[in-house]
Amino acid sequence: MTLVAPLYMLRHGETAWNTERRMQGTKDSALTERGRAQALAMGRTLAAELARDPGPTVFLRSPLGRVRETSEIVGRVLGLDPAEWRDDARLAELGYGDWEGFSWKEIELTHPTALSDWRADPHGYCPPGGETHSQLRERSAAVLAEIAASRTRTVVVGHGVSGAVLRGLNLGLDARAMFVLEKPQDAFFRLLAGREERIAAG
Repeated sequence: MTLVAPLYMLRHGETAWNTERRMQGTKDSALTERGRAQALAMGRTLAAELARDPGPTVFLRSPLGRVRETSEIVGRVLGLDPAEWRDDARLAELGYGDWEGFSWKEIELTHPTALSDWRADPHGYCPPGGETHSQLRERSAAVLAEIAASRTRTVVVGHGVSGAVLRGLNLGLDARAMFVLEKPQDAFFRLLAGREERIAAG
């Protein structure tokens, strides 16, 4: 599963629920004005990055609305035909089940040890009605294996946690280390052969 061609990993721009610190998971909220500006900046920076070494590129994204909106902005900057984006449900965010739409403060009213329990078992912990990190890792590994096998430069627009898992798999990290990876919305990552480079969106 070694990447021999670059994989660019982008996260969607800031959303309304991000500003309210609400769990999104499989639910959606719209990009904020700042989120749209972040997507535009990432598109411009990515365009310059791809232009340094022109060649075939595959464009993949999560099917969730906040990613679709981000990818459409990025795609316009790149001059992409919207049909070039391929939706892949395996790139969707971790499912938070009953917690989706709630803030941590609200969640801790009914589950006071939730965050500490999750940190204690980041691989196996499952939010009520949600998905474990192990399940997310399984679907992420399948996508990464296909990307690696294609031997083609790839751009992925995804999410904070699911994107961190893809990056962590490339870096050879365990669940605990993936749990604390940075998840910026004003930068993206270039993955290649077990390494990654952070690229700020200027």
